[in-house]
Amino acid sequence: MDERLRRPRVCFYTSDYGYGHAARDIALIRGLQETLHAEVIVRTGSPAEFMARSLPGVRVLRVWNDPGVLMDGTVVDKERTLTAVERWLSTWDDCIAGEKAFLHDRGIDLVLSDIAPQPFLAAEELGIPSLGVSNFTWHLIYTHLYGQNELTSRIAEAYRAADGAFLLPLHEPMEVFSDQREVGLVVRPVTRSRAELPGLSSKRPLVYLGGGQSLDPAVFRGIKTALRECTLLVPSWTEIPGTIRIPPGETETQDWIAACDLVVSKPGYSTISEAIRAGVPLALFRRDGFAEDDYLIGGVEHLGIGKEVSTEAVLDGSWTEDLESLMDLRKNFDEIDDIFKRDGTKDCTDIIREMV
Repeated sequence: MDERLRRPRVCFYTSDYGYGHAARDIALIRGLQETLHAEVIVRTGSPAEFMARSLPGVRVLRVWNDPGVLMDGTVVDKERTLTAVERWLSTWDDCIAGEKAFLHDRGIDLVLSDIAPQPFLAAEELGIPSLGVSNFTWHLIYTHLYGQNELTSRIAEAYRAADGAFLLPLHEPMEVFSDQREVGLVVRPVTRSRAELPGLSSKRPLVYLGGGQSLDPAVFRGIKTALRECTLLVPSWTEIPGTIRIPPGETETQDWIAACDLVVSKPGYSTISEAIRAGVPLALFRRDGFAEDDYLIGGVEHLGIGKEVSTEAVLDGSWTEDLESLMDLRKNFDEIDDIFKRDGTKDCTDIIREMV
């Protein structure tokens, strides 16, 4: 076959940590399929089933990419996280060798990673171009927790092997990447209105209360207090009397975020970006020890579209005392920077088109 006519083959590595990386990667993979007719293979861990349901026809293969962090409530458990990271690094060389064989055998043309570091080294050794896609790196997270050491130096070295990175809005400096490309929000577009979603009433304020799968369900202790003031929407894996649950098996969760009047959540990047795209204000509570939160909470407050709330206020439900003022932040969305209004998926696919 003429090489100019062959569909580009892309291997996409999605972080195993939560579903937020998967949500934005799904948006980009759909864009690659629509605009470049790319043949995409996904390598990921815990989000594999969700990504397979969201991407019919795409091969989603389970692999251990990264350990993330381990939480104790809303606080990073440094000791358990360090044990997990050290175990991860002990498999480093075997992982790179395995991924080299995988990429070579499948004739991959481009490697994308959000934001596992080892694939960049495998791609570099094979001469395959590679790009990062993220708003943060594990180098930032682990340096914040443990300082500069052999562990973080090894991770930085892997990131430097990439040809560049797409920097999503609200990103940290990400200086470990040599070629940095600023892009707009990479989010799945809304496909249904609030009226089209089952079980949602338009009579009371609808608030999404999200803790993420990495957090303990204790974040929902103050649910009874909050229920007096609004209707609460909770993630599909959380079943609490009196709330509305996103249906298990739902793939287009961005539709449910867009239907809300307010999002109360830990600073999960995809939740934040989907809320911004839909014009839904945010109330964010911090994860102690997670360096990414400074950039996300600070950025949202700077834009005037959200505020930080204390963990205690989330736990006891007292955040509802400010419900009206928080929802009123919706008026500030018209003034946000253009980068948040741009189609980041198109930004990325335009650059990738030039590479492949």
